[in-house]
Amino acid sequence: MTFFRLGDGLKIINLLLCVVILSAPALSQMSHAEPDADFHIWLNDLKTEALTKGIRQETLDAALSNVKILKRVIQKDRNQPEVKQTYAQYLQQRVSDWRKDKGQQVFKRYGLELNAASKKYGVQPHFIAAIWGIETNYGTVPLTYSVFDALATLAYDPRRAKRFRGELFAALEIMDKGYASYDLLKGSWAGAMGQPQFMPVNYLKYAVDMDGNDYPDIWHSKADILGSIANYLNAHGWRSDQTWGRKVRLPTGGESTLKAPQNEGLAPEKQCASFKSLGPWRDIADWQALGVRRMNGGDLPQAGIPAALILADDGDNEGYLVYYNFCAIMRYNPSFKYALSVGLLSDALKDAANLSTLTKPSLPE
Repeated sequence: MTFFRLGDGLKIINLLLCVVILSAPALSQMSHAEPDADFHIWLNDLKTEALTKGIRQETLDAALSNVKILKRVIQKDRNQPEVKQTYAQYLQQRVSDWRKDKGQQVFKRYGLELNAASKKYGVQPHFIAAIWGIETNYGTVPLTYSVFDALATLAYDPRRAKRFRGELFAALEIMDKGYASYDLLKGSWAGAMGQPQFMPVNYLKYAVDMDGNDYPDIWHSKADILGSIANYLNAHGWRSDQTWGRKVRLPTGGESTLKAPQNEGLAPEKQCASFKSLGPWRDIADWQALGVRRMNGGDLPQAGIPAALILADDGDNEGYLVYYNFCAIMRYNPSFKYALSVGLLSDALKDAANLSTLTKPSLPE
């Protein structure tokens, strides 16, 4: 029988620890090398597909030679404020006094451009301005992410890979056609571009040239920026004879009793049918009969149009009756909180807007 002494055991343990410590850098390098290698294989495949779509090699070289994965993009994708913040927190932060005051100034400076976009596309100017304000603080927010880095990161990440691969091809097409240079293609962490924050696919579909410069310049031209926002809303079912909705008071226990599936109400219009979490659409008179009231306790307007009810934070006994235009806003960003922030900011800007070129909303104030 062989015995080993305690001292020998300690020596063996120390030796093993040294091996592990000395190997750690190499192991660390391996753990990083494998994803990098996989990314470059993926990127080469994407470049090959881009060539088949007609993107020039010189565009691919300029746009993707130094493209990289941004970990902070993945972190932001997993922690979006629309999910993390309460209604009260989200709306207070976005419908701020600064945005209201700045919006008043915007109408004084860009009233002609706002009204031109409004007249051409049938969208009330205070809604156009509100989206501009929510998206980039009326064009004052610096856009620092490389669109190609952001989109490549999200296209490589498996969560929404198919969608963002398409967005990356669209960004390459924008650069290939000469609409924007590489240096100009800076955006948000999700790859949204310019002052109205259009994703590349939406830029190709909905951005418009309002100032006659032969291409939609959503980075500098206020006419193109505002016209593109209006065209986007118009293309998604905007109705110029309606507003977005209103904040309402619920009856006692309404947070529970008013919940219902969408199929219990009226059949919604096309732009709203996919937003099933909005619940049932009912005539405003039916919401009145169910005990929903204005925030001051008064009756709802006597307008025969459908509305859906959004319940706000648990326990606040408040909600929002929203109309079909709310769904058009959600096509911009499919979040109740986002669309509410646009609607509430538009209300604050309404007095500054020149509405003479539009049919006035049919809803009583």
